[in-house]
Amino acid sequence: MTSYTPQGEADATVWDAMKEGFASGGLVAIPSTLAVYAAMTFSPKFVKSTNWQSRTALVIMPPLFAFAAAAENKLVHRMHEMAAERSHSREMAEWSTQTQQKMLNDHKQQLKKMSTQKILAQPGMTDKGAISVHENEEKEREIAEKFRESVVNSGVRVVSGDLGMHHRLANFWQENPFKILTAVGVPTVFYIFKGREGQQHLQLQMKLMHTRVFGQFAVITMLLSLMGFKEYSK
Repeated sequence: MTSYTPQGEADATVWDAMKEGFASGGLVAIPSTLAVYAAMTFSPKFVKSTNWQSRTALVIMPPLFAFAAAAENKLVHRMHEMAAERSHSREMAEWSTQTQQKMLNDHKQQLKKMSTQKILAQPGMTDKGAISVHENEEKEREIAEKFRESVVNSGVRVVSGDLGMHHRLANFWQENPFKILTAVGVPTVFYIFKGREGQQHLQLQMKLMHTRVFGQFAVITMLLSLMGFKEYSK
């Protein structure tokens, strides 16, 4: 079984999401290309009302959307799997710590019930009882310290107390960047297109081209902001 460092695991997850996105985008590119080709061949009205920029956009935008949607779904699914694995590891560590703690407490209680004379009367026992208690306390502190280090080094940012609304919003932003991009980007592009309606001197293909240019700039700016916050949250 392949063993990854945290960075290697993140890189492998991103690569799996990219492969899923490329596969979905390639499958969608075939019908979108054929649809534009058929429209150019059999619809003179389509040829008259569009230019090569808008036709190119009609060909490439569906595959790009399929790529983004498939990659995000794969990434979110893998992140949930990783979270479940870390949760299971944390629960196992807690269970191990609790079991060790219970054994130590039971042993301490047993030692307290026994008098010093009875301890010394045991075969092979001298003053090793006190040493054993001290060793158990040292082992208990060592286990607690290792568990703390495992949580700190796991890459999870721990926030004490209940999560506030801004922390929940940040977590949703971190887990669903493309959903936020779609929810904000689509109305923005539609608003840009509606703003071109008042310019009667522009033809439809020019309005589409203006919308594509300004919309692309707006969406790329949003995407960079989302990715920057996502990287900062890591």
